Amino acid sequence: MKTTFPILAALAALLVLPVSCQDLFRSNRTGTLRIRMQDARPTPTRAGGLDVGEFLLTVTDASGETWYEGAFSDSPDELTVPAGNYTVSAVSAEFDEPAFDAPQWGDTQVVSVPSGGSISVLLVCQQLNSGLRLVVERSFCDAFPDGRLYLKSFEGLLEYGYDEDRTAFFLPGKITVSLDDDGFVQTLFSRNLEERQILSVRLSANIDTRSGGIDIQVDTTREWLSENFTLGGSGGGDIEEAYDVETARAHAGEKGVWVCGYIVGIATNTAKFAFEPPFSKNTNLVLGSRTSSTDKEHLLTVELRAGDIRDALNLQDHPELVGEKVYLKGDLVSAYYGIPGLKAPNDYQF
Repeated sequence: MKTTFPILAALAALLVLPVSCQDLFRSNRTGTLRIRMQDARPTPTRAGGLDVGEFLLTVTDASGETWYEGAFSDSPDELTVPAGNYTVSAVSAEFDEPAFDAPQWGDTQVVSVPSGGSISVLLVCQQLNSGLRLVVERSFCDAFPDGRLYLKSFEGLLEYGYDEDRTAFFLPGKITVSLDDDGFVQTLFSRNLEERQILSVRLSANIDTRSGGIDIQVDTTREWLSENFTLGGSGGGDIEEAYDVETARAHAGEKGVWVCGYIVGIATNTAKFAFEPPFSKNTNLVLGSRTSSTDKEHLLTVELRAGDIRDALNLQDHPELVGEKVYLKGDLVSAYYGIPGLKAPNDYQF
């Protein structure tokens, strides 16, 4: 009997070992997540507004564990994660209660990352919340000189002054407009608004001199649905439609197109790059799809010919430009310093 327990212990150890090895093997199965963002915001919204590179990017797995959280421009070109399902989300700002002039832009995708493989995710940044704007006619103001208008959703309440000209934004859902007239509160109307829907409502009041009543008129004939549809299009011919680095790499041969990317370094030789100062050349730039890009598969070289553009952008004289986003117009080629590039740029903008 003395030898029984050691034998049983050894058998138990043998049974546990394969399971542990199997779990360890499974935990080492990884895949690659590649994330791109397409800016589908209207052009006036982009001008002077938040760049998509500043959007908050979050990658979480099915258990809720976060694998990346930070600015999109700072995220890696390829994120290595255990195989499984992931939620990939990017938003321009957090939005959880009603607010004026606060459109929220972004997108969310759920993807499955295969073991030993890779998956690409394209986030299309569109408006995620809805909006309501009131136009209060003089007749309404005269009928209710001391009245107060309130906009209410499930998440909160906003007071809307008669002279307010801003748009109130809400999470998609039911919005109720009510009037508080010296303590007497009445609901004027309710509407269910969806993502990207902005409703304009004109309020007026007709006083019935015969009955002494007031007829409130709600004109909701104006409804703005923000959509973007492009068939063909000018590609990167306009700065508003500039190719990002990934797209530009696939369009070699096109001339006079705009591209955009983050300045990350210079090319020192064929397929060799420098990403930190001091920089030894002033004749080229390297753009990355992100500020952290160093893999040649996510880079685009840019020729800097002698002149104003070289003087303004070369990193030998301006190392402080590393990390800056820049737009350049030129001709796309299949190889410049061993990778796709942009030659003969004749215009640029930050």
